[in-house]
Amino acid sequence: MQTKIPYLAAFAVLFHGSIVAQDVDVEDEIIVTATRQEALLRDVLPSSQVFTKADIERYQPRDLPSLIGRMSGVDFRDSGGRGSVSGVFIRGAAPSQTIILIDGMRTSSATTGATAIEQIPIESVERIELVKGPLSGLYGADAVGGVIQIFTKRGRKQRLTPSLHVSYGTDDTQQYTAQLGAGNDRGGFNASFAYEYTPGLDRTTIITGGNADSDEFDEFALNVSGHYRLLDQLEARVSVLRTDSHSEFDNLFGPDLDHDSDAKLESDTLKLIYTPSDVLTLNLDVGYFRDEANVPVFVSSITSRRVSYLFQADYQLRENHALTAGVEYYDDRVDSISAFTETSRDNIAGFLQWQGSYGKLSAVGSVRYDDNEAYGDDTNGSIAVEYAFMDNLAGIVSYGTAFRAPSFNDLYFPGFGNPDVKPEESETVELSVKGQHFGSRWRLSGYYTDVQDLIGFDPFTFTAANTAEATLQGVEFETSTTYADWNFSANLNYLDARDDTADEYLDDRAEFAANLQAYRRFGRFDISFDLQAESGRHDRRGETLDGHAIVGTGWNYRFNDQLRISGRLDNLFDENYTLNMATATSVYRTYGRTATVSLHATY
Repeated sequence: MQTKIPYLAAFAVLFHGSIVAQDVDVEDEIIVTATRQEALLRDVLPSSQVFTKADIERYQPRDLPSLIGRMSGVDFRDSGGRGSVSGVFIRGAAPSQTIILIDGMRTSSATTGATAIEQIPIESVERIELVKGPLSGLYGADAVGGVIQIFTKRGRKQRLTPSLHVSYGTDDTQQYTAQLGAGNDRGGFNASFAYEYTPGLDRTTIITGGNADSDEFDEFALNVSGHYRLLDQLEARVSVLRTDSHSEFDNLFGPDLDHDSDAKLESDTLKLIYTPSDVLTLNLDVGYFRDEANVPVFVSSITSRRVSYLFQADYQLRENHALTAGVEYYDDRVDSISAFTETSRDNIAGFLQWQGSYGKLSAVGSVRYDDNEAYGDDTNGSIAVEYAFMDNLAGIVSYGTAFRAPSFNDLYFPGFGNPDVKPEESETVELSVKGQHFGSRWRLSGYYTDVQDLIGFDPFTFTAANTAEATLQGVEFETSTTYADWNFSANLNYLDARDDTADEYLDDRAEFAANLQAYRRFGRFDISFDLQAESGRHDRRGETLDGHAIVGTGWNYRFNDQLRISGRLDNLFDENYTLNMATATSVYRTYGRTATVSLHATY
């Protein structure tokens, strides 16, 4: 009965806010990821969400995975605290079925197929965009659940401005960030250097063989970005993100004898934007990505590299009608101690998108063809149609296909890889209703995704194989409103994610989840309260984990434009909960009550 309490509270807040909220002006937020070009968030048809710099300051998140886990339709899991292997699940799609971009650059490892999201420092993040649903028609492989794009910090139109951020928290957790930025009417730059250290928590409940110790994590991060208008019609943008981290971890199957790992992540992008006329924009993107992981105790060292090129043209056909066309090429390479049978592959693709409106009817459609050196070609697309029943009420129906590419591990890992493994294929149907009433914005969505040829393990050949089918279906409700000078936002999610072949609920996904936040500013002081609740999460092929509700609060006080102090209390009631099991009898630990105080100074 206890697990139902957070949901009843959530519905009460939403009902109260939607009925008695006062009319307010909602800021018109911009989103790029949904259509590969700037658009108003309220106008894009796919279900989308944006976390701005202000949102990040309010949440004061511990790391990037836990922040993204607050977004609607997203579950996250880690492996025992800061720096442990983490992943996010969009609408039940696995981390390898989700694309994560940094400033437009694909960031997944070529060997695992997933992004080491725990290595991306939150101190470098300016904003986050989430687009849910099948997006292989625009982005190609792995966009089954959706796309998350992370934008790093950029320079502003201001004088040369240094700043310093210092945080100290429970268990001697420390963060230091030094930043320098400047800008004018033609361009700007931002450079930051960050260091984080935490003695960590004991990652698992295993206490034998020296495992009952704190597992440290430390990370150095460098982020440099800049933009400059070379000509009136030509702008250049560059971003560089590099991290170097060290993590300790427990041994799940024996004594802890110096079990640690070193990881490096690098994402570099160069973007040229040429606007020869009011109706045509040309973009050229060049990117380089590197993911390196070294685990001495396992004699493992793997580095994956990707070089990518994208040319895109956006053409305004006429009022309310636009065409986007592009060509993309990327090359993946793997260096490893393990003797992979193949260490490189390339992919070339072309895509086309049209979007337009006729009175109350709006539509967007895309199609993309990918030809991969390793697994062949694949064509995918999507279409969404919106009808405005009235000025403040509209309905949306969409259909799309997507695929997940087999990774180098699936295809070539010694003793496991199978070069005959095919891509996973999916089809998704979604129905949504959205509106704005009494100052509240809301969206109700229902979706159904059928995934064929899931890549798994064949117990007869002991190799990778397409062994299963899955169904992902659910309902989401999102809303935001203002009442009595308090800003409220909330999302409620129901998910049924099932392996149809084994008739089992998929691991790491919650059946019910809710996220709520209340925020208010009192002059120079602001305060927020938030709730994260879930139930029905499964692990280890069918084991049901207990539900939980985590309450947190944060505050900021601005002495002036140059000095700000902030604080955060997480897991206010010190609830003991589990997100991920380590073995059949042990779990990965989660944080109890923690506190953090931060000082932010700008000169």
